[in-house]
Amino acid sequence: MTTPDLATYIKEAEAIEEMYMDLLEGTTQRRMRHADDGSTGLQNVQYKVCVINSSSEPLQRSLLVKYEVWYELCRRLALEYPGRGGNARYESFTGLHEKILSLIGLKDPATNSNEKKHLKEGFLSSFDAQVSMLYTIEPLIASARNSYRKMITADLVNSGLNEAESLYQQGLVRAAGIMAGFALERYLKTLCEVNGIELESDDTMITMARKLLASDEQYDIDPELLKSMDHLEALKDKCTNPHEEPQEQEVRELIDRAREIIFLAFC
Repeated sequence: MTTPDLATYIKEAEAIEEMYMDLLEGTTQRRMRHADDGSTGLQNVQYKVCVINSSSEPLQRSLLVKYEVWYELCRRLALEYPGRGGNARYESFTGLHEKILSLIGLKDPATNSNEKKHLKEGFLSSFDAQVSMLYTIEPLIASARNSYRKMITADLVNSGLNEAESLYQQGLVRAAGIMAGFALERYLKTLCEVNGIELESDDTMITMARKLLASDEQYDIDPELLKSMDHLEALKDKCTNPHEEPQEQEVRELIDRAREIIFLAFC
C-alpha cells in the first residue's frame, strides 16, 4: 500500500502560490477607462488591467503545468478518500479547477476583471480552498494506513497460530508455544503502533497491554486482557526457556487464549 505524501503535496501548493504571486508581479498594468455610453452613469472611470509580457510567459506556462499535475494528484486523493463528505468533497475540489485556470490566465471569472487586486484575492481564496482538502483527508489516510497494517498483521498472526496448531498436533509442544506467544506479541505491538503508542525495545506483552489500557483513547482491546496477560506471558517464557519443560495443557491454553484474543480484535 503506497501512502500519499501529503507534506509534499502541501509544499508543492506553497510553490504554486509563490509562482502565481511572481506572475502577478511580472505583469504590466495598464490604465483603462470605462466607455461612457450614457446608460451607466460611469464617466471616464479609470481601472487597471494586468497584461502578460514576453518575459512572464514562460513562468505562466510552467505554473499552468505545475498546477495541472498537482490538481490531478489531489483529485485522485479526493476520490480515494471521500470521508463523510462523499461526493460533496470531490465536487467542491473539482469545481474550483476551471476558475483557477482562468486566474492563471489572468482573468477572474467571478468579477470579470483582471485587475491585480481581484486576481490575487480570487486565486488565494480558490486555491486555499483546494489546499484545505488535503488537511481534511489526512486523518482518513492515517486510518486507512492503520487498517491496512492491521489487516497484514492479521494474516501474519493467523499464519502463526495455524503453524502453532500444526506443531502442537505433531507433538512439538515447545515450538508450538513459542509460535503462539510470538503471534500474540505481534498483535499487541501492532495495536500500539497504529495507535501511536511509543514502545521501548524491552517492552513485553504485559507492558504493551498496560500501555494500551492506560491510554485515554478507546482501543480494540478487552480490559480483562490484563488480568490474564501475566499468566500468558509466563507460559510463553516457559516455552522459550530451555531449562523449563512446558506442559501440553499449558501450551494448549496459550494457543487457545491467543486465538481468542486476536480473533476478537480482528473480526
